[in-house]
Amino acid sequence: MKFVSRIAIAAACAAFVLSPAASASGRNDCVHLGKQVSEALSAAQPGQATDQARAQADAGRSYCSTGLFAQGVASYTKALHLLGKA
Repeated sequence: MKFVSRIAIAAACAAFVLSPAASASGRNDCVHLGKQVSEALSAAQPGQATDQARAQADAGRSYCSTGLFAQGVASYTKALHLLGKA
């Protein structure tokens, strides 16, 4: 049990130390993918896939603006997939 506790503490410390770098990278990914999705939506023909992609883009923007970069990137990636750009 002590071994598991030590691993958990080590993981938490590593996450704390690495979080600024991860945050900057995640933020950059959000900005880059947000631009790609915006451009793809502008060029897309109206339809159900476009509506779904727009909803995913909105979710991505919301996640990224609150610092949930991994979820934002996942939503933007899903939007690009729906638009056939991934």
